[in-house]
Amino acid sequence: MRQIALYGKGGIGKSTVASHLSCTFAERGLKVLQMGCSPKNDSTYLLLPDFPPTILDVLSKNDFMYDDLEPSDIVTESPLRFPAGGTIYCAESGGPEPGVGCGGKGVVEAIETIKKLNILKALSIDVVIYDILGDVVCGGFSLPIRQGFAQETYVVTSGEFEALYQVANVSKAIKRFEVRAGSRLGGLIVNLRRVKNEQQMVADFAAKIGTQIIGVIPYSQTVKQCGGDGKTVFECAPDSLEAGIYRGIGQKVFDNTHLVIPNTIEFEELYEWWLPYIN
Repeated sequence: MRQIALYGKGGIGKSTVASHLSCTFAERGLKVLQMGCSPKNDSTYLLLPDFPPTILDVLSKNDFMYDDLEPSDIVTESPLRFPAGGTIYCAESGGPEPGVGCGGKGVVEAIETIKKLNILKALSIDVVIYDILGDVVCGGFSLPIRQGFAQETYVVTSGEFEALYQVANVSKAIKRFEVRAGSRLGGLIVNLRRVKNEQQMVADFAAKIGTQIIGVIPYSQTVKQCGGDGKTVFECAPDSLEAGIYRGIGQKVFDNTHLVIPNTIEFEELYEWWLPYIN
């Protein structure tokens, strides 16, 4: 079973990437669990007709007792169907009310619940995709790396400084826990934001930290339109350039064996390196 962590700063498009990755794996006949690891419950909105209940809400209603819970209480099967027979299951960790708790708590509770209910075995899952908020300063959000659940990590980024800074943070987490957890960086997925010299910048940055570019997604109204309709491009624009790009990314992730311990870079060094590209 493959367990994949997908990181990136808020709003970078990682949930869109995660949903398309889930589809490309399901197209191969695999059973996929996409697990949203964020206080929001919108990771899987392209895969489901409605927002599912969050694991934290279900646990709260059951006084955090697991005995009466079934996998179907916290995991929702996507209605999307694939000729090869693959299936996508969806789960959302959720989080506490704003201002009253740590956002990473939902991730910790959700992964613990998945383990206690033995859901991966019960559903014969082949691939788990953890869609995780990029703020790995919080221990909850770094849990898939820190505890070794995700053996391969990808970061969705752009040429924006904040996005590259999240890559630097994830790289530090992987390096810090490399002996204990064994997680590796599989590469960067670039979601272009029309930043000056963007593609060259991110290619140079990938080389600097010792990783690869998995794929480049152009700034696209098609993706935005499909997302606004709550659908993947595979559904609403199956013959589009974007559909081909997402399938190419899925193929490269599927085949990827180039997993590395990345080089790390500090904030000040990153800023000094980044600034000449945009001037």
